Amino acid sequence: MPLLLRLFGPRRRKTQDDVAGRAAEVVVQVLYDVGVDRFLEGSVLLDRRFRVVFYAVPPIDSPIFLARVAMRELPAACRFRDAVAAHGFDAALDRHVPGMVDALMRALRERAPALRALHPKRNSEDAAC
Repeated sequence: MPLLLRLFGPRRRKTQDDVAGRAAEVVVQVLYDVGVDRFLEGSVLLDRRFRVVFYAVPPIDSPIFLARVAMRELPAACRFRDAVAAHGFDAALDRHVPGMVDALMRALRERAPALRALHPKRNSEDAAC
């Protein structure tokens, strides 16, 4: 029965907040997995299903991606590297990840009109779904 509900039931539409939440999860996970230097060499991509993906190598140009942001382009990401050197990884993570995700979302919105078209936040009646 749950399988049938997932297949045929109403789908919840993503919002910009949903994408930002997933971007924060991706940023933190990648920083723990590959480290700061490798993170700064990579790119964050947004695909047509509004999934946030990190690529450590330059990704190929493909129509499935709505936007691509090289992490080196974000001043907030470079400030994070400096904060890690000055205060340590965990302290920098707590202080600088929200600002880095905000900068990343601004860059994704600039590059992806489809992301700008999403509702910024979930309506209260949508929350029950």
